[in-house]
Amino acid sequence: MVLVTISHRMLRSERLFQAVALPYALVTRHPVWERDCARMASELPPGCRRALDLGCGPGNSATHLRDAVPAVLAVDHAPAMLRRARRRDPRLLLVRGDARRLPVRDGSMDAVTFHSVLYLLPDRAAALRETARVLRPGGRAILLEPRDGIRAGTGLLRALPRPGWAITALLWRTMSGFYGRFTAADLRTLLESAGLRVVKLDEALDGLGLLAVAERPA
Repeated sequence: MVLVTISHRMLRSERLFQAVALPYALVTRHPVWERDCARMASELPPGCRRALDLGCGPGNSATHLRDAVPAVLAVDHAPAMLRRARRRDPRLLLVRGDARRLPVRDGSMDAVTFHSVLYLLPDRAAALRETARVLRPGGRAILLEPRDGIRAGTGLLRALPRPGWAITALLWRTMSGFYGRFTAADLRTLLESAGLRVVKLDEALDGLGLLAVAERPA
């Protein structure tokens, strides 16, 4: 029990995310990741002017958002990740912060995005409640998360003929095995429990992930 507790603490420690900032940045620059980051940006609500990228990491999704939105606040708790994001896109507004206590006012964001982030959080429900708080009515939460189930395993097999994507997919699949993955029903339940209305729930990352879009009711 002690070893399990220690391992769970290590998996969610800031030191770990500091250490993996560079390899994570390299892994998630694969074209399949970039394609689905662009998909996330395509789901922004009409007239979106302010977006918050939660757990921005090295800035992959935030950069795509910034191409479409005048102001993007990129939030992460690991300074090394924020430095990577700054190098990738100096246009981003970078803030070190906690998913459970976002440094913005109620109803001030048109969109909040999670690019492979929710599954890493120890209190997913609290993060989604906080997301609902900061979204304006009609604002959108857009998530790309690891998928659980047989179809995700099939997606991994489909990646094998492409060595670069296969390595990336295997690393993400392994990491999400430690933290936990989602079925479509899991994501829907979490989002609806936070008071958000699911408007889209699709396959992503060639079957390895799920893309969810949910709105704060008007």
